[in-house]
Amino acid sequence: MEKVTVKKRQVIQVEGTGKEKNLAFANALNQIHNRVLKEKDDVIVRIEPLDIQIIRAEQETFTERFLFFFLPRTRADYRVLLDVEVEITLIEMEMIPFVEKRVSDPNGLPIPFSKKKRVHKEAN
Repeated sequence: MEKVTVKKRQVIQVEGTGKEKNLAFANALNQIHNRVLKEKDDVIVRIEPLDIQIIRAEQETFTERFLFFFLPRTRADYRVLLDVEVEITLIEMEMIPFVEKRVSDPNGLPIPFSKKKRVHKEAN
């Protein structure tokens, strides 16, 4: 049996936002899986991040007030842009030779009149 898995390296750029710093990073890293699936038509076995580079990290602060005057508080939103180098282990579908077999329709209905004769009950 030959080896069917292939390893490829790729750099993916993801962006995440959140109310806390760690939530912004988690949001960005959770997007890696979806990005890889959109780009590849093959079967993905494993996605392993190798290196993460921060392109941009921003903190937006603003003052929030209740009814425009009362209870002012400072809120912050965090946004990060990351370049993530990942190693993707996948199975390339073009490389697998599928053997074609012809079978009858497994969902088809058998014709009841062709093989068995009907037995009529006699009335007493």
